[in-house]
Amino acid sequence: MLKPSRVLLLMLMALTALGEISTQLLIPALAELERGFAEPQGSSLPALSVFVAAFGLGQLLLGPLSDRLGRRPVLIAGLLVYLLATSWMLAAVDLSEFIAARALQGLGACSALVLARAIVRDVWQAQAGPALALTVIGMLVSIAVAPMLGGLLTQQWGWQAPLLASIGVGGVALLAVLFRYQESNRNLDPQAGRLLALAGDYRDLLRGRAVRIFALTLAFTYGAMFSVIAGSSSIYIGMLGLSAAEYGLTFGAIVSGLVAGAFFTQRKIMQLGPERIVAIGVALVAGGAVLTLLVHSLHGLSLLGLSLPQVLVTVGGGMLIPASVAGAVIPNAHRAGLAAGFMGFAQMAGATLSGVLLGMLQDGTSWPMVLLHSVFAAAAFAAFHLLRGRAQTAALPAAR
Repeated sequence: MLKPSRVLLLMLMALTALGEISTQLLIPALAELERGFAEPQGSSLPALSVFVAAFGLGQLLLGPLSDRLGRRPVLIAGLLVYLLATSWMLAAVDLSEFIAARALQGLGACSALVLARAIVRDVWQAQAGPALALTVIGMLVSIAVAPMLGGLLTQQWGWQAPLLASIGVGGVALLAVLFRYQESNRNLDPQAGRLLALAGDYRDLLRGRAVRIFALTLAFTYGAMFSVIAGSSSIYIGMLGLSAAEYGLTFGAIVSGLVAGAFFTQRKIMQLGPERIVAIGVALVAGGAVLTLLVHSLHGLSLLGLSLPQVLVTVGGGMLIPASVAGAVIPNAHRAGLAAGFMGFAQMAGATLSGVLLGMLQDGTSWPMVLLHSVFAAAAFAAFHLLRGRAQTAALPAAR
């Protein structure tokens, strides 16, 4: 039986971070990428949307498949796909081919996130909450650090350099899995992951009130965050005049709040429980989004006016992401891959919807990003409190 260890936890932190590393390294390079392929400004945004779409949809299949075949073979196959797809992105001759390869990269990267979460549940069992929060901290640190590194790499060596860095990270992750990870799923389910039964499995999972609440809140919250992730490069670089390196440093400073929020969850989740932490987190996200909208409406676009309110959003998001995942996965020990896959899908579904809407609404100003950010944050707050309120009302005894 695989035992909890510091080495295993570090490996799972790296696996959890792989998807975000793949995105955050690339974002500062988007403007250079568009120039390299002689495409207009904003034409590279689909490269972000198709990644998160493939990243989310893939988890619906790979999570349950690992319940049947084991975590290790699915994870190794996914990492190999990731490395091949990233190499294809480097060799692409036009933006359309690059976007197609990026979609395949998302499919490979999703195996790392969903299976890292399932492995945490396998190994840490009922005490998985703090460990899940620590793995999310790895992802959030990458969101803070990778834009800075991506900006510096792009400035020095062009848009290909962040992709080479992604290949390096993916290669190290694959070697770690091959030589340091033994199978943790000791109760393989021969019926799990079968396409004909999969819809029924997810329907059964969603009968749980907590899964519905956490999944919808996570989807809208990540949609709010992704509107800024996807839209900030063109605003900070194109409208506020920052260099790629300066943008990376600024964005990294903003999202460092994610790490602070995740550390709070890691220390308090066993005491407060996932639902209370999500309630605090979603309130901070909504408050930061409203403040961003108010400052933008009253004073227009500015570096501080856009950046400072976002710290509230990132702190709240850092609390909410690990707490919502823990709240859905921990009670589902017998189908941890299924539950982790669905939560990953919900997270990426919110990001995909946000990215598609942002691309459709682009008008050369910062308003589409700010408005979408506010709408998604308000939807997350409303969904959490409405669903929780209905559940609490239903739980009360009928009046006589």
